[in-house]
Amino acid sequence: MRNVTIGDLRLYLRQLYGGGFEDLRASETGRLYEPRLRAKKDAIEALPEGALSRTPFAEELGAEDVIHDGIGIAVFHVYEAILAHPKVSAELKQTAAMVRDTFIASPMELRRSYADDAATALANRPKLVRHKAVLKGVQVPGGGSLFEWVKAFLDSGDAIDSLLRKRAETIATAEDASATGPLRGSTVGLLTGNSAGTGV
Repeated sequence: MRNVTIGDLRLYLRQLYGGGFEDLRASETGRLYEPRLRAKKDAIEALPEGALSRTPFAEELGAEDVIHDGIGIAVFHVYEAILAHPKVSAELKQTAAMVRDTFIASPMELRRSYADDAATALANRPKLVRHKAVLKGVQVPGGGSLFEWVKAFLDSGDAIDSLLRKRAETIATAEDASATGPLRGSTVGLLTGNSAGTGV
């Protein structure tokens, strides 16, 4: 039970409350513990969402990062193909070089932190507007232009920024760990028969 989070306890107590309390009341020990467990469940349910997770919005950030990196790789390969082709125009090669130097120089950049991805998107938004016309002149597979792909890349960076802001707000409004720690410990203690909550 050492790695059980307060969020794990909420799910377990919900399940127990949904079908197991009648069984608890069938024994003297169960009747003794049931009101105390119910009180712990109520206290945990009252906690803000941020107190129930060490990393709120982790799944959402991971999913958005997959989108961000996938589009970034696609943009990279488009301009690499243009630069490598021996018979495309000098003007098109110039556009490809601009995309490389302005928006994504290397796939290695996609290994940066969420915060770096978000900051880069914010910094590059004015450049997208500035180069809109020339980007629209480069067609990409599936229809549309390189402008749409680069815009989608920056939009995904903006979405990461929004999720990071939500995470910060959630953590800021969550109760301090000093409040949830004793609640977690005492709840685990009840569930394991150690009412003092030690040894967790």
